[in-house]
Amino acid sequence: MNFLIILLGHWVGDFVLQTSSMANEKGHSIKWLLLHVLLYTITLLVTASLVFSWQIAFGYTVISALLHLVTDFFTSKLAARFADKPRIFYPILGFDQLLHVACLYWAYLNADILAL
Repeated sequence: MNFLIILLGHWVGDFVLQTSSMANEKGHSIKWLLLHVLLYTITLLVTASLVFSWQIAFGYTVISALLHLVTDFFTSKLAARFADKPRIFYPILGFDQLLHVACLYWAYLNADILAL
């Protein structure tokens, strides 16, 4: 159940709160990518604090946010290149989400050693 709360926070931070400008520009502009990751990080920190102690939530969020940044740095550039080709774009988006969930789950399983 706790990991589902984390996934809910991921969905809110990565989709619900992401503006069209963030989604469209993060593959072209580091400013928009960093803004997206900042908003995502705040959302994930709030969510993680519902699941973990504050110290563990903070470490979990820092690691997860860094992994999110690295993932989006590459996948958003690739997705932007194929934005006009849905048969390529959507599998890239799906792979992006697969990587995010895998990273979130790895961090979840190791949260106790990620505490800062």
